[in-house]
Amino acid sequence: MAHHQQSYAAPIRVPRPSIASNTEYIDPNNTQVDPNTKIRQVRWNDEMDGFMITALVDQVLAGHKRSDNGFTSFQVSKAIDSVTNGCGVVVSDKNVRARLKTLKKEYAEVNQLLSISNFGWKCETGRITADSIAWDDLVKGKPELGKWRTKLCRRYEEMEVIFGNDTATGDRGCIGV
Repeated sequence: MAHHQQSYAAPIRVPRPSIASNTEYIDPNNTQVDPNTKIRQVRWNDEMDGFMITALVDQVLAGHKRSDNGFTSFQVSKAIDSVTNGCGVVVSDKNVRARLKTLKKEYAEVNQLLSISNFGWKCETGRITADSIAWDDLVKGKPELGKWRTKLCRRYEEMEVIFGNDTATGDRGCIGV
């Protein structure tokens, strides 16, 4: 019987590429890679939101109209540049559009709350205001809005500029006959 000898080759070591001097440093605390999609996800913070929202407000106030399905590539590129230059975090078009989707949902929730009697907004603190009874009644019917009892919405007025004409409020709804 012949003896078959297996040979195991040592793993090949590939040198890590060096970072070019013109490449931005990506803060590992703000980004992560989704193992299923291999797309870099960004963990947004208040500072990044501020730069992005300010850039988009500037675009809206400069008369650059939004397209029917959201912001144009040009407007998003201005937001990307603003976040990158202001925070040093490189974000992509997909990162900005995903964050805008989240912020638009939050804006709609706050807008809904502010349309309810006894609810107000304090711009100095970014808090939704109401008495305990109003909050308790709200949470019974709409528990998903209860988070706004403690969550801040510091940029509501700016978000109103960029989302204000694009959010359904139901105030022009009609019942079919």
